[in-house]
Amino acid sequence: MRVTVLLAVLAGACTVASTEEAQARRDVLARMDAYTAAARAVDADRSSAFFTDQGTLFEPGIVPIVSRDSIRAFIKSFPGVIVDSATAVAETVEVFDRTAIVWGTYYERLRFAGQPPSAQYGRFVMEWRHEPYKIWRIQRYYRVPLPPNWKPPAP
Repeated sequence: MRVTVLLAVLAGACTVASTEEAQARRDVLARMDAYTAAARAVDADRSSAFFTDQGTLFEPGIVPIVSRDSIRAFIKSFPGVIVDSATAVAETVEVFDRTAIVWGTYYERLRFAGQPPSAQYGRFVMEWRHEPYKIWRIQRYYRVPLPPNWKPPAP
């Protein structure tokens, strides 16, 4: 009888954890979609607001950009950029308590004044933190562009 009760309690705890984890995944993916919309609009204020106070943006070829204010200034440093297309596809979302890791791919097609269109495709990893009594924000965002004709190696 005790074993049955213990198994029932453990099963209930797993269900609660699974439900909370599933809700966290949905919340993070909704925030990621909203972030992508802000990035597509090249809205520095809205985009940077998705980061924690000490959030970090890792872009290839430049020093990591640390802090919400620095990320806002970085985005504002591209006046007149036009985003023709920007997508981010989450492939895996892992939730660990108040941290979520999102792995995926991105594609962007941008135009800068006086330059030909630029297309970028790559992989990304986003570390999201659930701030106490608040919402999910990006703690770290890594972007890794891949060559235009890159294909994964054969197994």
